[in-house]
Amino acid sequence: MKFQFPFYSFPVSMFSYLLLIFSCGKVPIPDKNQTVLHFAENFENGNLGQFELLVKDTTSNTVFVNNPVREGNLALKTILQPGDFVAHGYRTEMCVYECAKYKTEVYYGFSFMIDTAYKEDSYNVICQWQDLPNYQMGESWNPMPRLHGSSPPLHIVYLDNHIQVKMNTNPNSNHYNFGVGEIQEIQKGVWNDIVMHVYWSDKDDGFVECWLNGAHITPFNGTDFKYYKRNLFNRSGNYFKFGQYRGPEKPLFTNAVYFDAVKIGTSYEEVAP
Repeated sequence: MKFQFPFYSFPVSMFSYLLLIFSCGKVPIPDKNQTVLHFAENFENGNLGQFELLVKDTTSNTVFVNNPVREGNLALKTILQPGDFVAHGYRTEMCVYECAKYKTEVYYGFSFMIDTAYKEDSYNVICQWQDLPNYQMGESWNPMPRLHGSSPPLHIVYLDNHIQVKMNTNPNSNHYNFGVGEIQEIQKGVWNDIVMHVYWSDKDDGFVECWLNGAHITPFNGTDFKYYKRNLFNRSGNYFKFGQYRGPEKPLFTNAVYFDAVKIGTSYEEVAP
């Protein structure tokens, strides 16, 4: 079955409160051999305190549920409504910073489930690794240079019972998205486990390796399943977001996607659900 994902655009500038964060001295430092963040959240404490939030209303967009769950007693239900416009796009997202640094090799794991009542509309980015400005090179969150007018370097897109790992290597355009491996069919109402293994680099020695439900979905290159390509726009690294993101295209329906067992570390075993 041939299945084509559309091109899509991403916001031109970042949300205002991050300007305050960076103006207070949170400036990315592009050092080599930086430490890897070890992170685990299965939502058992019933709060989102470990995340920066891109959520319009936590009472309606993020709900803790005891059914369905992937592990433990609680999972996170993200709900995206037609009016949920936040920071130049329709979204409900949780963010983790300092987890995709230049010249680090990192594993990411999480479980997601598309709600059985999900109504197909358009693409939905369920996770992405977005770029950061390099202040040492004169960059900022402002649109010149145009940091957030393009697709992120690495992201996973859901559409019509399928997902695909996608990349972008051009920070100045949203028309350079390309798929990494085949589009994968999934089922609504079923938990799916994702593990991503990434070496972050602004050169083509960077790589991404991905498993869906324990099986590789990045293509075999003759030696292994690592797809080698630049995955940083600069040496400030990226940050990780998961949830639902629709860009500037207004959703037609209210839809839910569940998440559980979000982990970051240095091995497959550490992060696999």
